[in-house]
Amino acid sequence: MHKLFMKLAYTYLARRVRRRPPRPLTDLDTTDLDTGEVRRVLLISATALGDTLFSTPAIRALKERFPAWELEVLAHRVFGALLAHNPHVGRIFTYPGRNRRLLTLARDLRLRAYDLVVILHGNDPEATLLASLTGSPYIIGSAKSPLAFAYAATVAPTDPYEHAIERRLNFVRLVGADTADKRMDLFLPPEESEQAAAILTENFGHVPPRLMALHPTGSDPYKWWPAASFIELGNFLYESYRAPLLIISGAGDREQAEAIAARLAGPTLVTGGRFPLLTVAALLSHCRLLVANDSGPLHMGLALRAPTIALIGADDPRRVGPYGVDWGVALHKRQEVCTQEPCLLKKCPKNLCMEAISVADVVEMIKTWWEPRWPSVVSRKYL
Repeated sequence: MHKLFMKLAYTYLARRVRRRPPRPLTDLDTTDLDTGEVRRVLLISATALGDTLFSTPAIRALKERFPAWELEVLAHRVFGALLAHNPHVGRIFTYPGRNRRLLTLARDLRLRAYDLVVILHGNDPEATLLASLTGSPYIIGSAKSPLAFAYAATVAPTDPYEHAIERRLNFVRLVGADTADKRMDLFLPPEESEQAAAILTENFGHVPPRLMALHPTGSDPYKWWPAASFIELGNFLYESYRAPLLIISGAGDREQAEAIAARLAGPTLVTGGRFPLLTVAALLSHCRLLVANDSGPLHMGLALRAPTIALIGADDPRRVGPYGVDWGVALHKRQEVCTQEPCLLKKCPKNLCMEAISVADVVEMIKTWWEPRWPSVVSRKYL
């Protein structure tokens, strides 16, 4: 079905471009940008949780450079919630999936009369097709897209290890926007923080001053650190710091998360898909430490400024790890144990790269990186 849809989109867009070639972005000079040719901009970032947060520095850079621009986002139907309270975003449209509602979405986007569309991260053919159907005179997208011929300008990767945040910033740099501040943004409304405090009080009897978090699962098992390692680490955190643990998982991997929680000595709360995404974020904002697999909650913790240790296997921390912040650090040993090039990723029969990270490695990181930076959390007054 995907191949058929791509072929139809390619044929349609090729005919459209032959009739009306896209205007080159060079027609839009800096003077035009500052004097009003661009008023409303659509940013497409409609994929995973981490991808959504990776886009936030580029969104901020655009708004800081061009405060008069109206920035609207086409986002994932679930993860778009992460942008709901972002002050740089004026309106959010949600991607409904590949179904008939795409026609309604295309109509609604066209009515917005966008002056510029930037595809920060979206799956083709839908992302390019929707961008083209807006009628915008200028589309910026990836040179790797098979539909890049429909763009006014493209961005090609220059470094295989360039961080995802930089790759998104490259798109807005084409119009003169940039930022030295590479942190991701996640804004929480007061009501979510209050709801999180109520949940913690109900579960633990109070809001724990030493709450810590583990994310032991995620979207793909090949990225998972062994459950036995999370159990050993969780018991270390309780024995050493008397830390209650927030275990973050979705509904699909709740069983695995609850099995880990059942073998922990201290009190726990498993999210397990029971709470809305922003409520989980608000719970995480109370945590003094997060140890997480390479999955969405890892990036959520970094966006919330939670001290975070990332456990990365198949990918590379230079591409997806903590970036431009001092509250995040990564452990990564793939190159020491795996000779597969390219990595087998989802087809990997055994994730040796994750097994290579020992509990002792994480404990050492906690003692040498985390403890010196957050001494108030480890002071005796909480023991």
